[in-house]
Amino acid sequence: MTKPIKLGILLAGETGDDMLPDNPTYQKMYSDFLAPCAARLHFDFIQTRHGAFPESLTDYDAYLISGSRHGVYDNLPWLPPLMDFIRAAFQARIPLIGVCFGHQAIAQALGGAAGLSAKGWGAGIIAMPQKCALPGGHKPQQQIKLPYMHQDQVTRLPQNAEILLGNDFCPYAGFVIHGRVLSVQGHPEFTNAYMDALLTRRQQSVGKAQAEAARTTLTQTADSALVRQWFMDFLDT
Repeated sequence: MTKPIKLGILLAGETGDDMLPDNPTYQKMYSDFLAPCAARLHFDFIQTRHGAFPESLTDYDAYLISGSRHGVYDNLPWLPPLMDFIRAAFQARIPLIGVCFGHQAIAQALGGAAGLSAKGWGAGIIAMPQKCALPGGHKPQQQIKLPYMHQDQVTRLPQNAEILLGNDFCPYAGFVIHGRVLSVQGHPEFTNAYMDALLTRRQQSVGKAQAEAARTTLTQTADSALVRQWFMDFLDT
């Protein structure tokens, strides 16, 4: 039997108190998202937003860094240690997966850049072309639909990174460093119901018209199952 993969999920955010208890926690969403992989994947949650990190880099075979309401530019005590952790894991060739804020943090830590975009919010289920091949026979050119909720973007890729997803609004919505990093701006762990609640919560920030336009996209089914398979095939390489 193939040895299970041990994944450490670094939680850089959490569901806002004003969305609880009627909406799921980050732990619940990631647990549901990864449940189909239970035979191959064992994972733990690490409260990095509250200053927690693994005792040793080698405690896990790979790491996933979650989304967050914070930005990589915020003056928060846990952000410099997170950047150091990302660099150390990368140097140790431990695979890294980034989601939304995690995507931006990995880019920033490895010599790229991320920040608040003058283009405004990316919100709703958005289709973007896949621009490079991935392990497992995932060929480029297909349109990949994911839930998005972000103002920050990656603005410069790290060295040796290849664009995975992108469009005119968000050119670096996904990138890979083959065998070492797989990173996406979208939220494959979000359900449409959670997105609907999040749009209601953030309507004032997003703007009523854009929030309502984003809500109309929630009739679509996101390609979260495909992206989950991307993650697993990446971790199996």
